[in-house]
Formats: sequence, C-alpha cells, structure tokens
Amino acid sequence: MSLTLTDARARSQVVSDAAYQVHLDLTGDEHFVATTTVSFAAPPGASTFLNLQRSVEVRVQLNGRPLAPGCYRDDQVHLSDLAEQNIAVITARMPYVTDGDGMHRFVDPADGAVYLGCYGGMDVNRRVFACFDQPDLKAPFTVSVTARPGATVLSNGIPEQAPDAREVAGHDPTRWTFATTPPLSTYLVTVCAGPWASRTWEHDGRPFGWHARASLAADLDRDLPMLREQTVTAYDWYAERFEEPYAFDSYDQIFVPGHNWGAMENPGCVSYRDELLPQGTTPAVLARQRAMTIAHEMAHMWFGDLVTFRWWEDTWLNESFADYLGFLVAGATGAAPGALAEFDLGRKAGGYAADARPSTHPVAPRPEDVPDVDSAFNNFDPISYAKGNSTLRQLAFWLGEDTFFAGVNRHLTGARFGTASLDDFVGSLQSVTDKDVTGWVEAWLRVPGTDVLELERPAREPGAVTAGALEDSDAAAEGRQGLTLRLVPGVDERSGSAARARRPHRVRVSGYAVSRDDDVADRVEQAWEQVVGLTPEDPTVLLAPADLVVPNSTGETFARVALDEVTLDRALQVLGRVPDGHPRVMLWATLLELATRGETAPALLVKAVEQHLPGEETDFVVAHVLSRSAAVVRQVVPAGEVGELLERLGRVALRLLGASQVATAVVQTAVSVGAGALHDADLLAGWLRAGAGHGPLSQEERWEVLRRLAELGADTEHSTGDLVRAEQERDPSAAGQLAALAVAAARPEPSAKAQALARMADEGTTNREIGALARGLWSAEQRELVDPLVAEYLRTMVPVARRGQALGLVVGRAAPGFRWTPGQLEHLQRALDDDTLPPVLARTWADVLHDQRRLPA
Repeated sequence: MSLTLTDARARSQVVSDAAYQVHLDLTGDEHFVATTTVSFAAPPGASTFLNLQRSVEVRVQLNGRPLAPGCYRDDQVHLSDLAEQNIAVITARMPYVTDGDGMHRFVDPADGAVYLGCYGGMDVNRRVFACFDQPDLKAPFTVSVTARPGATVLSNGIPEQAPDAREVAGHDPTRWTFATTPPLSTYLVTVCAGPWASRTWEHDGRPFGWHARASLAADLDRDLPMLREQTVTAYDWYAERFEEPYAFDSYDQIFVPGHNWGAMENPGCVSYRDELLPQGTTPAVLARQRAMTIAHEMAHMWFGDLVTFRWWEDTWLNESFADYLGFLVAGATGAAPGALAEFDLGRKAGGYAADARPSTHPVAPRPEDVPDVDSAFNNFDPISYAKGNSTLRQLAFWLGEDTFFAGVNRHLTGARFGTASLDDFVGSLQSVTDKDVTGWVEAWLRVPGTDVLELERPAREPGAVTAGALEDSDAAAEGRQGLTLRLVPGVDERSGSAARARRPHRVRVSGYAVSRDDDVADRVEQAWEQVVGLTPEDPTVLLAPADLVVPNSTGETFARVALDEVTLDRALQVLGRVPDGHPRVMLWATLLELATRGETAPALLVKAVEQHLPGEETDFVVAHVLSRSAAVVRQVVPAGEVGELLERLGRVALRLLGASQVATAVVQTAVSVGAGALHDADLLAGWLRAGAGHGPLSQEERWEVLRRLAELGADTEHSTGDLVRAEQERDPSAAGQLAALAVAAARPEPSAKAQALARMADEGTTNREIGALARGLWSAEQRELVDPLVAEYLRTMVPVARRGQALGLVVGRAAPGFRWTPGQLEHLQRALDDDTLPPVLARTWADVLHDQRRLPA
C-alpha cells in the first residue's frame, strides 16, 4: 500500500523527536531478522503507525507491553494509546529479494561469495526495517549488524565496534555497530555486507574509501587512481563552493550488484550499480559518465541529505540540482571536459521527449499533485532530471552564477539537518537578488511545456542571390541578411493547449560565415556571438547577418530549436566544419532530435553521419552521435529499412577503426556500434580472434560480437554455440552470465524467442536478467520472429511489474525498442485500458504508445 500525503501529514502532527536503533541479523540464507527500536514523542492517547512491508513474522512491543499480532496489517504496524514519550520495539523476519527493492541478495558466480545490500530509496527501507517512512520525519540512526562469516559491513557511519581481521576471516558470525548518524530521512539508510575488496585513504580529516565485490578487486585497482582523484577533486570543489562543511563522518563509495539506479546518495556510503566498474577495461565514455555520477551523488550530501525535501513533490529539486552540478563539476574539475556540452548532446534529449508527452508534468509539482508515493515514483523521470537540470542552469545564467550560489548557500545554512520546500529555496534566492525569482519559478517550474526558438529568414527580393550560391567570401557577405529569432511558447501536452507560462530566456546565439575554399569545400569561420533575452512580451530579436546561425549555441536554456529550411540545409552541408565545439554539438543535438521525432528522415541523419562524423575530433561527440544514430534507426525506421541503414552506420564505424590515429573512446564506440550493425559474420568472427584493428576486444565487446553473430544466425568457422560455450568458460562472471542470456535470446529461432520471454515472466528472474533477456529478444531485424510475441509480453509481464515499483520500471523498459506495427499499438492500447496496471508500468507503456503514434506513417 502506497503512503498518502494525507496520512504523512497526519503522522507528522503526531510523531516528533524520533530516534532509531536498528539491528539486522543477516546470517540467514532465505530470510533476515530486523529488530527496530524507535523512540519518539507524541500527544498522549494519540495513534500512529510504522511502515513495514513483506514481513513474514512480526512481534511488537510498545512501552514494554506486547501488542497483539493484529497490530500488523496492510503493510503497517499500528500503535495506539501513545504516551508522551514512547519506545516501540519491532522484530520482523523478512525475505531477501533479487530485484533491488529491499535487502538484495546476490551470489557471485565467479567465487560463490554472498553479498547483501539495502541500497535505500523511495519505499525500499520499509522492506528492511520498521520505520516512519516519509522524508520529513528525520531522525538519528544507530545501526548494528550480525554478519555472515567473512563479511565486511558498510553503513552510513564509521564502525564504532568492528571485528578484527581474524574474526572476519573466521567461521563465526561477526557483529558490527556503527556510529549514530546525524538526523537522516529513512530512505537514506543503507547497509551492505559481503567480502568486499576495500581501498581506503584519508582526506580532509576523515576516512574515504572505494569498495567492490572481491571478484572485481583487480578492476577496482585498475580504476582506483581515477576514482580517487575524481572523488577528492569533486569534494574539494564543493568544500570551496559551499559554506556548510561536509556533515558526515566518512565518505565511502561502493559498487554493488542489483542496484536499480545508477547510484544512491546514502550519506557517508554512496552505492553505485557495479556495471560502472566493468571487467577488463573501462570504456572512456563510461568513465566520463561515471565521473559525472560521482559528482552528482556528492552534491546530494548537501542538497538532499543535509537539507531534505518535506514531501516527494520536491524530489525534482534534489535530483535536478545534483544533475546540474554533476555535469558542471565533472567539467570544471577536468574529470570530463566539455561535460555540459555532452549533457546537451545526450541527456537533454530525454527531457525534450518527456515534455512532449501527455504524461508530462511540471518540473516542480505542488504537494497535492503528488498524493501518494506511487505518484511520486512516476516523477523520477527526465522531467525531474534533464529538464530540471536545464532549468537550474538557465536560472544560474539568468541570475549570474555567483548570485545563484549565494542563494544556495543561504538555503543550506538556514535548513541544515532539517527539511525545506521549494518556497524556502526560492526565498533564499530572492533574498540575494532584485530580480523576480518568484515569478521566474512560477513560469519555468510550475507549468509543463517546452518553448521553441524559431529562426525566421526574411524573404528575399526576386532575383536575389543566396549565400549558398556564392563563390567567394566577399560575395557571400553581400548576400547575407539578418535573421529573426522568435520565442514560441510551448504547448502543455496534457491538454494540447498553449502553456500559460511567461518564461524569460537568456540565450547565447552564434553566427558563422561560410564560403567556398578553392571550389572544393565549404570554409566556416566564426562571425559573431551574442547573448540575447527573449520574453513573451518581447519575443523576437533581430540577429546580425550570418550564413549559419546556431540558437542556444552553448545550451544554457531549455528550448527546442526550429531551423528554417535554408539554415538546416546549410547545417547539413558544413556541420563537421563548424569551428566551435559546443555550437557544433548543438547542431548535432538538433539533428538527432528532429530524426527521433520523425521530423526529418533518419536516412538524412545517417547521411550526415557518413559525411561529417569521421572528421569529428571530439571523442564524446563521435560516441554519442554514432550510438544515438543507431538507436534512432532501430526505434523509428520501418522494419524493412532498418538493416540497410544500420549497415551504413556500421561502415562508418569501420572507417573510424581504419584511421591510423584514433582515440580510445572512438575505437570503443565504433566496435560497439559495428558489433550491433554490421552483417558480415566472418568480419565479426575475425574480431574475436584478432581484434578490430586497435588491439584485442574487451570482454564486454566480445559478448556484443557474439550476440550479433547469434542474431545473424551466423555459420562461421566455429558454430556460434561453440563460441558461446568457450566464452562462458573464459568469463564465468555475473556480467558474463547476463551476456550469455542475451546471446541465447538473440538466436533467430522461434523456440529461443519463446524461451526468453517465458523466462522474463518467471517469478524467480532477477531485475538484471529481465534486462539482459530483453536486449537479446527484441531485434529490429528479426521482426517475423518477435512480432507475434509482443502481445504475449504485454500480457505476461504485468504480474512481474506488480512485485514492486522499480521492477515495474524494469518491465516497462523491457518493451520492444523498434517501430511497432498498428496491430501492436492496438494491443498496447488495450493493455493500457486496464486501470489496475501498476502506475509506473502504465506510465512507461503510455509513453511508448505516444512516441510511436507521433511518428509519420
């Protein structure tokens, strides 16, 4: 049962001054035992409840007296006839889970080691211990654990009582007790136990550490210098920028199995999905992404952990702020140069897509718009991350960065160790500026819809020449005319009407001169750059003359760009030669978005990739454009045209691999895209033996090639089955097991497809296994095999989604990623007519339906 805002507000009026002692006995194989002692104040005679879900055995004492078993019902422990000061003791036997939503249990196939972890998050910790599970009832926690022999335990604080190395290595359970934390929201408590490989040091007078499964120790050591440097430089950036010091006694970071998110910001003990520590080698693009995630989670130590929202409607502020700072800090510290441009090319597209759907919502909904936790979970989406990130970035640009952070510091100091709302944050910002922050927030954050920056080219006199037809720069200059940049208010897709927002935009625009160079190629030179302000009251600005104009050229605002036909043609002609990196990124981002929305032909995108990407010098641009282009082809193109366009992208990958000087990130992306797009089975099999021209393949790349060979039904020198069996012997890791599942599901056989779908729906299948099976199952080039299974997926996966919110999201994301047929969309509509669907699954499927129906026939 989902906690409601009404019940949470009522409980906040009853419960105060809470403190927890939580003991977890993690020595069982199928269940663990949680004993929670919570002290709290209440009005005498009042009633309240604790949240506890999925317990199979519960004993409750209140103020020394046992309560009848019936006090535990409907996922709640009901407490009545309270005293002014109360102590409740709840002992519960709880099942382990394999879906990340609770105390996750994982057996490492590499060595048989057992890892247990409660990673925190919305609605998760009530499946681990009894608690007042709402963010505004913050309390100090004292955590203790009885652990399995050989296990090291990590939690939010420093261990005050810990066994020595001999005891840990012995045959008896060990006991760990951790220092009492500052006041925390319940969703931020974490406990992770297992034979971790730990690497520790001291910085700023406190212990720091990185931890991973024992079987990943070599990979941890490989990346440790990078991980340590990124941690310390980000920490020092925040320590200098924020007036409030880091508030917790240690800073551990741990790669864990089965995590449903990229990471979780548990104070003092941040958990990351261990796919971020791949075996063998870490792709350069992933390393950049991980650096941004490290900075993101560290930002939460202040925004989210030190100061926490009161109810889940302000989740966006935590995530948007951390997302903005994750990219800003990773770029500023050198961990990921150009990170903000990479955001504009990659992550921002998700915000535009989400805001164009009927499921969109304000960046900052009001409390009443989030009536329960299930509703809140649906707001963990690109609106709260990508669009929210972009709006805060625009706010900082509009206010000035120094003013913005002055307001942030006032907010953090005023609410330290407490809770706060958006209104509190706005008040802090308003106190340091004369600009109307309140009005800005109402316009930008309370109303959905994406504004459009539209280029309008003035009509030319009959017979006038255009710059594109001129043969030298002097003549081109004579032909240039100024363009008008117009602000078009966005549409609220929920109602289809124009948004009522009055959003001001402060935006940078770049203009370029284009001329012919020796009648061979177009030469592009920067002509001007200007910052302009656009408002609904003054929605247009006349730009200086230029052959090519790039609105929002450094990405500071959140607005789609509509290029006039001449500008689009010119951009396609000279894209790879635009001299400035960020404006060039914005042109690629615009082209990718147009193709994703079906507003330009995917073949036009592929042609641009063929023409311009091999000459691109920025690694992350090559990586994102090539991989996203392949994704667009699979998602948008009708079935019969997919193979030919993928092959063309695969040939671009081969051109990149054939270059004598090529960056590691480009090699890795080219191998990945080529392994999923090329149709030459002998070529791909050769990669397994000898690499792709720049050294041997990584273990992950080998599995990608094997999956493609299976998908092609390849009859190579050795059968694909023999190759897979040999690879499993070579790689017995957890990642290898998942990859083998994907390979088996990719085989072009009806039985393989049916078995994959059946296993996805099996009750014992883990969250990671569902994702792996879906990757192999839904091939855009095997439509005759998989099309008949779409309706079965829609039917059989609903019970899986009912097991938990995060698993519902996994099920939704396991939907086919290709262009659906009209008949399949009818099946999807009928599935959505069931009003008992789990909310997160209904939202995810409704988004698929909308995106597919939006595409042109």
